[in-house]
Amino acid sequence: MNLFSLAKAFPTEEHALAYWMKTRWPKGVRCIACDHPKCYLIETKGKTGKPVRLFECADCALHFSATTGTLFHDSHLPLQKWFMAIGLMVEAKKGISANQIARHIGVTYKTAWYLCHRIRQAMQEESGFKVGGPTSTVEIDEMFVGGRSHLYGRKAKRTQFENKKIVVGLAERDGQLHMEIMDHVTLAAMRVKVAERLEPDTQKVITDGKTLYRGVFPKAKHTYGIHSEELKDRTWTSTYTVESAFSLFKRGIVGNYHRLSDEHLNRYLGEFCWRYNRRKRQPWIFDLALANLANKSPMPYQVLIGRDKD
Repeated sequence: MNLFSLAKAFPTEEHALAYWMKTRWPKGVRCIACDHPKCYLIETKGKTGKPVRLFECADCALHFSATTGTLFHDSHLPLQKWFMAIGLMVEAKKGISANQIARHIGVTYKTAWYLCHRIRQAMQEESGFKVGGPTSTVEIDEMFVGGRSHLYGRKAKRTQFENKKIVVGLAERDGQLHMEIMDHVTLAAMRVKVAERLEPDTQKVITDGKTLYRGVFPKAKHTYGIHSEELKDRTWTSTYTVESAFSLFKRGIVGNYHRLSDEHLNRYLGEFCWRYNRRKRQPWIFDLALANLANKSPMPYQVLIGRDKD
């Protein structure tokens, strides 16, 4: 759904609210506590004195709104602006910055930053997500994400990776993608990560020439390519899919974000992979993201910035 379609579909806040209620409760409003199917619509005044529409459960008498318990919870931003931000984020192949979102929908940078992270939280795969399968070929590789060393000479060579994070990627050819941070690329750590994210019955696994991978996969299903030889022959076929995904993500950093915090990097990676995995469902990607917002728990600002751990 492009911006023109969004403007036509939701000309008022009432239209946006009705669409959201239909997305959250396709078979009618149900109580969020006891799942009772009969709820009454009531009107009351909110904290600011403005009229607020709430539902009252006919069984347990709970009062709740259409956004209670979702990532929209406790947001004073109109749903029209939420929908506009969602539309911009799901359609941006290389991502979109909070600054640009702020300019488009007319909010402050802080509001846009928090808004984007809540939408980004909805654009994450389920915890048990895996790639591969009995007829699939999966490519695995790593990339470094982070700033340059400010030192020079020999010290620069020794510390060139100090400010960088290691990101491992598993890309199914013509299929799904998963990327996440790894603290250390060791044999034991890679075996754990592969067990978590790769389907055990995957037909074929392709990596670069790093010897570590030869201890992770059985010879029968593992193929590796030597990049130096591929460059000489002008053929880069071993890890082309996952390297292309890495390149696209880095273009997003350079062109849009410019800089990413370590504590939020996995969320940005998850957003990129979620959008990549739905590239063939582009006409429905807005509705898919909206449905995820209904299924995700609220994310308070203190949790986002890490102060809940203090």
